[in-house]
Amino acid sequence: MNGIQIVSLVTAILGAVLGTAGFTISILAFLRDRPRITVVLNWDLESAERPGFRIGLVSVINIGRRAVYIGAVALELPKHSEYKALLLKGSIPGKRLGEGDPPAKYMVTYDKLEKYKADWYLIRAFAEDSTGGKYYSELTKIKPSWADERWHSASSDRPQQKQLPQLPPG
Repeated sequence: MNGIQIVSLVTAILGAVLGTAGFTISILAFLRDRPRITVVLNWDLESAERPGFRIGLVSVINIGRRAVYIGAVALELPKHSEYKALLLKGSIPGKRLGEGDPPAKYMVTYDKLEKYKADWYLIRAFAEDSTGGKYYSELTKIKPSWADERWHSASSDRPQQKQLPQLPPG
């Protein structure tokens, strides 16, 4: 091998290594540079202004690097229900969530939930962004007070009772 062939071979090897490294870094940057939304549904939070008044809370958190516009937040109902979802009123105007922004929080009142008490373990929250992507919360494992037989639908006001966690049937 003469000198020109060695230089050509080193240049080819260097080009292949750097090209592969550049391609790998661009794929990793693409995957990292997308919006990632986490939706959390909490039941039985007590209001500080009205002791004894219980509500649910849906938190929508952007843990990704891109800003995302949340168009709607709702509760997904069981498949055999009359409706597919219950839209949360506070989510209708929409909200922009950027990287590092505080979570968007939406209150869930217990007014319309009594008829779903048999399937409480199938209800979860979801957020829909402006591109049509849906992000779901996990299914809850602790039975909320509105699904309890002792709860009455007159209001969400009822005295605090100690409740043990209950797993869904099956």
